[in-house]
Amino acid sequence: MAWEKNVDWIFYCYNYSEAKKVQLIVIKFTNYALIWWDQNVISRRRSGERPVASWEEMKVLMRRRFVPNHYYRGLNLKLQGLNQGSRFVDEYLKEMEIAMIRANVIEDREPTMARFLNGLNRDIANVIELQHCVELEDMVHMATKVDRQIKRRGSTHFQTNSASSSSTWRLNLKREKGLSNQSDENLVIMRSRNPQSRLRSDPGKPK
Repeated sequence: MAWEKNVDWIFYCYNYSEAKKVQLIVIKFTNYALIWWDQNVISRRRSGERPVASWEEMKVLMRRRFVPNHYYRGLNLKLQGLNQGSRFVDEYLKEMEIAMIRANVIEDREPTMARFLNGLNRDIANVIELQHCVELEDMVHMATKVDRQIKRRGSTHFQTNSASSSSTWRLNLKREKGLSNQSDENLVIMRSRNPQSRLRSDPGKPK
């Protein structure tokens, strides 16, 4: 299908006749595609049908032969299940537009806006639903602003938690060192008060 779109753009740029377009496409056929086309021409000639006379007619025949029946069904299912996820809003919009073009979906403004809103992350969609958006561009602009605010808030929260955790870790480390030093001081005081305890703790010295 991408190949077909490329051909459409080439023909859009050049003022070829429909018969010339068909000829140019046939030149690009190889292997099975060329055999299929030869068979199609022979079959039409035998049955008295007119030859394929336009690029649009040729596209219909090619889709019928080379595009599986489940192709468009799969594209529509992918489009229906599309959501923003971890993407930025503009990335999600582009993905939706590409999926709509591939699935050959042509719809009015309102269904497209509803489709876009339905796929947004819920925290963004909840805000957008409260706004009055007339055009899809308005909705995209608002969703982009909300998305940036949420991501900025999440980054700030992460940095605050990281700083808090670091401070807590340093405080705990100082506290442990303080307790250790205090224990050593207590042990020294106890030994100074009780010489017998110091002698017992050093078996290498004679009693």
